[in-house]
Amino acid sequence: MSTEQELLTHWRSLPQDKQEEVLDFVEFLHLKSKSKNNSKIQHNTPEGKGWPPGFFEKTYGSCQDDPIVIDYEGDFEEREEIV
Repeated sequence: MSTEQELLTHWRSLPQDKQEEVLDFVEFLHLKSKSKNNSKIQHNTPEGKGWPPGFFEKTYGSCQDDPIVIDYEGDFEEREEIV
């Protein structure tokens, strides 16, 4: 019996919830290895850094007609120097 057949036989003998855990873990490993292969390409893009696709194109210039203005924040209290 090959290693693949042994693993499949063992997996089939597990309860349903454990089978799902194994499948989730295998999917995680697959996605992790896939992202490592594409990491050079993806890491240098906004999407590769976690931004939604097209975010900057959709939001660039959106405050142009209503700029953000920071009001006067008042005077800060003066504290004693720590020596």
